[in-house]
Amino acid sequence: MPINLETINQFYNVNLKPYEVDEFLAKEKAKDKIDHPPRNFEEKAISLIGRPLYEAFIRGYTMKQWNKDPKELPEFILNRLPIRKNYNESYYFSKWQGIPREGYGKIFEKMLSNPLITTLLNTNFFDIQKNIPNSIPLVYSGPIDQYFEYKFGKLEYRTLRFESEIHPYEDFQGTSVMNYAEPTVPYTRIHEPRHLHPEREYGKTTLTIKEYSSLDDGSNPYYPINDEKNSSLVKKYREEASRLKNVFISGRLGDYKYFDMHETIAAALALYEDQLNPILSA
Repeated sequence: MPINLETINQFYNVNLKPYEVDEFLAKEKAKDKIDHPPRNFEEKAISLIGRPLYEAFIRGYTMKQWNKDPKELPEFILNRLPIRKNYNESYYFSKWQGIPREGYGKIFEKMLSNPLITTLLNTNFFDIQKNIPNSIPLVYSGPIDQYFEYKFGKLEYRTLRFESEIHPYEDFQGTSVMNYAEPTVPYTRIHEPRHLHPEREYGKTTLTIKEYSSLDDGSNPYYPINDEKNSSLVKKYREEASRLKNVFISGRLGDYKYFDMHETIAAALALYEDQLNPILSA
């Protein structure tokens, strides 16, 4: 991923130039005759790249990731996946891309090292919630439905399971992430972290991490499932949250939105500047 000119040329055994891609794909898309705005994930994908590429690279992966028929998923989920007419393999359109030199863990270590911050480990928020005065601004970043004790019902989340393995090779797969779209392969992708930091010395072995997706049982939620049922349900919780005083529900789980890391950080900074800072500065 993403699907780009190399994908198209290899899949169809052709040698298209970038300016020829639109006309080529238009013929593929016309075979399904979707003459209305896409109503779901599958229709959106076919309207962009045609059924053959969709069936080969997207349908199986999507079913593994969400455990739902793509016809049951909203079309906007596909907006995350770029379709490129050149050989650019980047997943993002962002002008600037990168990861922290020492990893995200160091960012939080430095923030939490501030003497004004007290960190409680192995502590359930709901066990101490009553001890927090109502006058103190509270930012809650857990599941929004759990905060309200599931009064409207439970929202669905996907969770992830990881399997790590050390290989006696300097390089296992040649890239940091390899996606597996085949339904017969139980995992969705394999990570090889050494490719994220090629400037480091790693020795003669390499670490790989297989990623498995499944429905969360409430213990370790990762991804919101933005189908019609959950989208309708989360609106009720957001209305409830809007009536809270001095409580700000945020983050991927709190907002029930599929945020990337940079979007998560930007949303947190905006929350502080727009809502918390005026209260704390008063």
